Amino acid sequence: MTETLDMATFNLLEKFVSAGGILIAFAEPFLIDGTSSEQLKEFFIKNSDRINKPGNLTGDVISNLFSSPEVAFSDVAGGTLYHHRRILSDGQLLFLVNSSTESSLTGSFKTKGADAIEMNTLTGEKYGYPNIQSGKEISCTFSLPPAGSLLLFIPKTGNEDLPVPAKPQNLNPVASASPLTVSRNEDNALMIDFCDLEIGKEIIKDLNNYDAADKVYKYYGFHNGNPWNTSVQFRTNTVDRDTFGVNTGFNATYHFTVKGKFDYTNIKAVIERPGMWTVSVNGTDVKPEDGKWWLDRSLSIFKIGNLVRTGDNTVTLKTTPMKIHAEIEPVYILGDFSVKPAEKGFIIEGPAPSFTLGSWKEQGLPFYSWGITYSREYNIETAEGSWEVGLGKWNGTVAEVSVNGQPATVIGFPPYKTDVSGLIKPGNNKIEVKVIGSLKNLLGPHHSRPTPGFVTPGSWRNVKGYPAGKDYQMMEYGLFEEFVLSH
Repeated sequence: MTETLDMATFNLLEKFVSAGGILIAFAEPFLIDGTSSEQLKEFFIKNSDRINKPGNLTGDVISNLFSSPEVAFSDVAGGTLYHHRRILSDGQLLFLVNSSTESSLTGSFKTKGADAIEMNTLTGEKYGYPNIQSGKEISCTFSLPPAGSLLLFIPKTGNEDLPVPAKPQNLNPVASASPLTVSRNEDNALMIDFCDLEIGKEIIKDLNNYDAADKVYKYYGFHNGNPWNTSVQFRTNTVDRDTFGVNTGFNATYHFTVKGKFDYTNIKAVIERPGMWTVSVNGTDVKPEDGKWWLDRSLSIFKIGNLVRTGDNTVTLKTTPMKIHAEIEPVYILGDFSVKPAEKGFIIEGPAPSFTLGSWKEQGLPFYSWGITYSREYNIETAEGSWEVGLGKWNGTVAEVSVNGQPATVIGFPPYKTDVSGLIKPGNNKIEVKVIGSLKNLLGPHHSRPTPGFVTPGSWRNVKGYPAGKDYQMMEYGLFEEFVLSH
């Protein structure tokens, strides 16, 4: 489906084919730098004997055009194998991937070389990898868990004689000497994505911030709405329109409800591009903290704890005159509190006395995107031998494991285990597993049943009304079963 090449790419292709290279083209582009090109057309005609046009990428095409006699795979079973091979002056890199997220993969390969060295892509360490030498070739077997990978360097000559790590066998769970403790590592957060918009002589309540921004820009002559979502900034086409009169602008007011009395002292608000606005909380103007930011340098922090009150609270952003960069975006409230679903969005309540296994969303942390640490202590008599920490049911991006404050390899892929041999000591050992969420729950999209993992500007459009908190789409992050130390 490629239609256009840039000139630099075309020059490289022309040089490659002129030197005798064979070009495999699944499409025949006709544009260079976006312009119709006779030069490109002539290139395909002139070099037709060195340009292969296989049509679709089928198994037969892969076998005929991309397989190499220098590496042969056999006995591949289970998941789906993909590989990348890179030839170097002193050997080759071979990267194997199991693209299945459900099935393990086994197999073997044979290639030219003198040794096999495993390169750990998580730690940067090198190990010896089991192989059988036969003349100028080696053969290796591999076993990859779902979504697993293996990176090998295969030298032409020589042998580094690196140790081959032993694979733990028949490890048994070790009983803990303490109950599980669970702690939140960062402030909790509430995201407010609806506001009351005051523009001209009109006040519109409970507008989603995406629609509110569109309404503002349309009011000031941008027929398609927010230009930063609907058009491309060619040179200065959009910013040159930053010529609004003195008596222009608008107010956007965000509401959040606090239920019950608890310590409000450290509650903060986060506002994007504070230089665009006059910011007030419950009618009192506030200024951002110097040099303080959250997530991104454009997101400034405002200390508002002394202004927060029980019941309804407001954060008002006012801009006058109107500014081209004055996009209406969500406002965030941070602090030591719980966030609970309400009839419209969410409310703030006092902090949870403790946390447990299970979904963060169900424990007052629906927008929380950082780490929750789960820890236990173990009394160990002898530390020799193999040790590993394994996870059962959990959901997050990665899990960081530490033993007595020393980090182990992170857990991110099946079989969800990490080797902690060498970190265990005789006596008391504290093991911590920190599950990390993602920004999906914080930043969205949350409405109109978005497809998880697929996001476009349109994912924030067409929000009908201010939904109840229970109707926001959230991921169920958390550790759902206790981790296990095995020996």
